[in-house]
Amino acid sequence: MKVTAIRTYGVRVPRRRVFVSALGAHPVSEYGIVLVETDEGIEGIGEISMIWNGGGLFLCETVRQLLAPVVVGLSPFDVVQALKRMDAAVQFSRAANPAKAAVEMALYDIVGKRLNTPVYNLLGGRVRDRILLSISIALGEREQMAREAGGYVERGFKCVKVKVGLDPDADVERVAAVRRAVGPNITVRVDANMGWRSPREAISAIRRMEEYGIHSVEQPLPADHLDGLREVRAAVAVPIMVDESVWGPEDAAQVMAGKAADILNVYVSEAGGLYNAATIFSMTRAGGLTACIGSMPELGVGTAAEVHLATCVAELPHPSDVCGAFYHAGDVIHEELGIEDGFAVPLEGPGLGVTLNRDALNHYRA
Repeated sequence: MKVTAIRTYGVRVPRRRVFVSALGAHPVSEYGIVLVETDEGIEGIGEISMIWNGGGLFLCETVRQLLAPVVVGLSPFDVVQALKRMDAAVQFSRAANPAKAAVEMALYDIVGKRLNTPVYNLLGGRVRDRILLSISIALGEREQMAREAGGYVERGFKCVKVKVGLDPDADVERVAAVRRAVGPNITVRVDANMGWRSPREAISAIRRMEEYGIHSVEQPLPADHLDGLREVRAAVAVPIMVDESVWGPEDAAQVMAGKAADILNVYVSEAGGLYNAATIFSMTRAGGLTACIGSMPELGVGTAAEVHLATCVAELPHPSDVCGAFYHAGDVIHEELGIEDGFAVPLEGPGLGVTLNRDALNHYRA
């Protein structure tokens, strides 16, 4: 079996509400859908989930012009060879990782369909029957954030992630309000999205948040400020998590060598695919750190890929953001991905376990 063609489709799918963080306001997700065709008629689907540098729409051209020519002709089973070729085709640009991830997850989708097995079986097999979720609370007025968090807890979520990063004093008040709203038994994470201006500012804010029993603080400083992250980590009792700092295994190695974090938040899109994301999990396990799974947030195809990763990694000790599709008002797949009492459940169909809704694809075409 050989790959015969790779096609891309830009889409604009509205969020359920405008999502605000230290990165800005996002009313819509501008992503790409990738279809990989084979000479046996089996088709795989992938998703370019990207909010940076023009989003997934921009990366559709990267797939067409640079990645497709080096993957067409390969067997879909040759995932590592495809990754090597894509890396060589787009050098010195981590921003292309979500495009590579989309092609790679489509290859895994084809292989799973050919073998009539879920993708998680191609990555090592099923380790868990459900995945504890984290749901994000958009940045806003503290009372609004508290109400939103309380509403999610009423729906069964066991972990909320509070977006902060614009004003340290207001950030502390937001965390306090959310903790009061959800009570003492709900896990509360904090995500600054690189918003705090210095290690001193981050340390001060985190120390004031500690009394509210927070699980972790995610990306308190910009992605490449590893020395600053190490300084913050050494000065606070709360675990420091990074995600924007980890665009692939090489970045993970630098974070670990620099002692810049306790927890790595791994994205399939940012890592450049499922294979690389699973590699980062193995690296953290070997290096004595832990990891969880983050979200752009993805549409249904990308969320399905993250659910498969979450199903098979050896250790997943923290709540994960594998519910990206939940944040959107629509989708391009037929299936509604299951959330049960604050947990995601494994997908049992062959391949990624989701099917493309072509009417919806046409509706959201950009």
